[in-house]
Amino acid sequence: MKWFLKTMLTGLLVVAPVYLAVLLLAGATKKVLGIVRPVAVFIPDWFPGEDLLALLFVLAFCLLVGAAVATHQGRTVLEKAERALFERLPGYAVLRGLTQQLAGGGRDA
Repeated sequence: MKWFLKTMLTGLLVVAPVYLAVLLLAGATKKVLGIVRPVAVFIPDWFPGEDLLALLFVLAFCLLVGAAVATHQGRTVLEKAERALFERLPGYAVLRGLTQQLAGGGRDA
């Protein structure tokens, strides 16, 4: 029974963030559709131009944020934002610590 619960929790800690990331990506793509619609007019109708451009826009934004966070200043800003916003949520530190242990390292929780 202990193995079952540990395995279920591990699976949940892996699947839940991926599922939430997909939902967030889909929501962001829908919101960006309005921005890319004027450019998508120049793409043929048979090609899913609006959706593809919106997805590429969101992915490019994620790439820029990832590049910014990879710098020392970006990590500092991220850690301050995390302390100010997320650590006030009940259970966040515990969930972050479990996720980092599962991933094999990182900061101490």
